[in-house]
Amino acid sequence: RLDPRQLKQRDWLMLSIGSVVALSLLVVATLVTRDQEVPLKPQVAKITSPWIPDTVKRWEGPIVEMAKKYDMDPNLLAIIMTLESGGYSQAESEIGAKGLLQITPPTAGDIAAKHLKEPVETYDLSDPRTNIEFGAAYLAYLREEFGEQSQAPSWNATVELIAAGYNGGPGTAGKLYRGEGITNTEAVAYSRDAYNMWRERHANTSPTYDRWFERGGSRLIEKANSER
Repeated sequence: RLDPRQLKQRDWLMLSIGSVVALSLLVVATLVTRDQEVPLKPQVAKITSPWIPDTVKRWEGPIVEMAKKYDMDPNLLAIIMTLESGGYSQAESEIGAKGLLQITPPTAGDIAAKHLKEPVETYDLSDPRTNIEFGAAYLAYLREEFGEQSQAPSWNATVELIAAGYNGGPGTAGKLYRGEGITNTEAVAYSRDAYNMWRERHANTSPTYDRWFERGGSRLIEKANSER
């Protein structure tokens, strides 16, 4: 016959072992879930898309730095920079958007106060590193607004949504997210270009980039080459 005291000791031992195993599984599950909660997080520590123009690749240092700081794939930052300026640091649009990531003054104010890791009151959008950080911070904000785990693992839909928001504002991304569609032809073309370039990021060439280049991107690349 078993001694009741021995049975109690054995039960306590099994309970202790079970608790340790359960706690270990909980920690692993938490880490996996936390890892999955970040759409478009860096999978690489450099720009790997071979067709990204050299005028953008020359900014790889600050691109990778800010991609890491805002938990963003550097290829996405490079794609957005390509579409925005072609790597031309002095680019300025008709509505006053400035620099490599084409940040408008009103949006810059919001980013500086709300979306940077360390909010600032004064900044210079003509400084390439600053401009790239503001762009990365705004993309990270849009990702938090519109990225969902159901969009994993490709994150193609996330890229389309945040690109629509980057070009046309969060309201534009919201319409796309809700299935209402967007009527702004520039935002439509921009978000689809970003979506397709993202899908083609591992390919040797990007037909979408080639079409963008032919539609007028060549002028941006030419200006970017002139400041090298």
